[in-house]
Amino acid sequence: MDEPAYILKGRVIDGTLDAPIARGAVVTQGEEIAWVGEEAALPPRYARPGVQVVDLPGRSILPGLVDGHIHISFGEARSEEELALYTPVEFRTLKAVWNAKKVLQAGVTSAFDAATTFNIAQSVRDAIDSGMFEGPRLAVSGRQLTSHQGLEDSFPNWMEFPPGQAGVLIRSRDELVEQIRYQVKDGVDAIKVSGSNDSFITPDSLDGSAFTYDEYRIVADEAHRLGRMCTVHARSRDAVADAARAGFDVIFHASFIDDEGIDLCLRNGCVIVPTLPLLVNAIEATGGPANPSNAGFQREVDAAIVNLARASRAGVPLVPGSESGWSPVPYGQWHAREMQIFVDDLGLSPGQALHAGTLGATRLFRRFGDRIGKLEAGRHADIIVVDGDPLADIGLLQKPSRFDLILKAGRPVDRTPPAPRRPMHYERHKMFLNGIFHYDQEAGQGVLRR
Repeated sequence: MDEPAYILKGRVIDGTLDAPIARGAVVTQGEEIAWVGEEAALPPRYARPGVQVVDLPGRSILPGLVDGHIHISFGEARSEEELALYTPVEFRTLKAVWNAKKVLQAGVTSAFDAATTFNIAQSVRDAIDSGMFEGPRLAVSGRQLTSHQGLEDSFPNWMEFPPGQAGVLIRSRDELVEQIRYQVKDGVDAIKVSGSNDSFITPDSLDGSAFTYDEYRIVADEAHRLGRMCTVHARSRDAVADAARAGFDVIFHASFIDDEGIDLCLRNGCVIVPTLPLLVNAIEATGGPANPSNAGFQREVDAAIVNLARASRAGVPLVPGSESGWSPVPYGQWHAREMQIFVDDLGLSPGQALHAGTLGATRLFRRFGDRIGKLEAGRHADIIVVDGDPLADIGLLQKPSRFDLILKAGRPVDRTPPAPRRPMHYERHKMFLNGIFHYDQEAGQGVLRR
């Protein structure tokens, strides 16, 4: 038997809802966890010469974090136009690998990619799994299936649907089935449907659903027949209810879920990933609720806090997701913020929030979910060591500088930041001004008005 790589001694928070082990130990051997328990009960066979024993007073040992919603191919885009039109696919791919390292360095050892441009997420996943580059374990959905009323079809009808969009425009029920089979052939872990539009794109489009219940049922049946999860972007009440009734596994956002939707989620075992950091950060970055242009975002945040707190109290599982990939949530910086939101705004305890972002999130990962999210013998040695106690201050998880150690598969993660880069000419908002530069006759000068 190979020697264990580490014996970590400190406060052990194992990812379950059990009380932490105040004086615990975690033993890693190769890529796996070999033993977890009270330090006093550590089997003598592990305390042999050559084993790296690390005493961690005042530190917490916990599973690597799980982010339930990122977009590794989006490149921190500032607009739909920047995402869909400008950046070449080859550069997007290289940038995605570069950004994946930042995600891992934030203590996120597993993440769900919830829509990709082209097939970039699958390629990044495979490059990481093959050992070519460092990054989190990824489960990926392909380009999300959308209709004219769904997310991604945001350009005028006189334009063709841009191939750089993170979606595929579906025009018939036959195309729904064909596209699912096509994406499964391309190696996706899950199918994603755009069930509603988005206040970022069309501020007054949060009612209704982009597909009918029968169409959702077609997706759920075919995805499950082929052994894939089915997920849905659903902010509106109707989209949440129809997708949950049809048997979808994961609902992203669910901001306007009502009692019927909550009941359907409970009945059919749906998980909700809210991704509130995108909206909250966008509001904070642009003057807060006092800025009139943020009214739509604030309306959704206010509704989501009430509705998701009610869903959580009823027993619907919540999984934190950062939505990293858009400019308000850059890679490597906001991955634990939704756990903080769960505590501050949705009524979860720090222990419940941490559970949601570790073991509770594993249901999103069918390929390897039973090997992550918990400090337990036989699981991957994906571990972070935090200076302090996140059960007393969940905000510590938002500060990777407080992480003494990050292990993925038993190996220390290189904490050296990726080399800085300069933006390329096509990575920009293509606009003159964010407003109209009016001439004020009395002042005799120009005034920018939005």
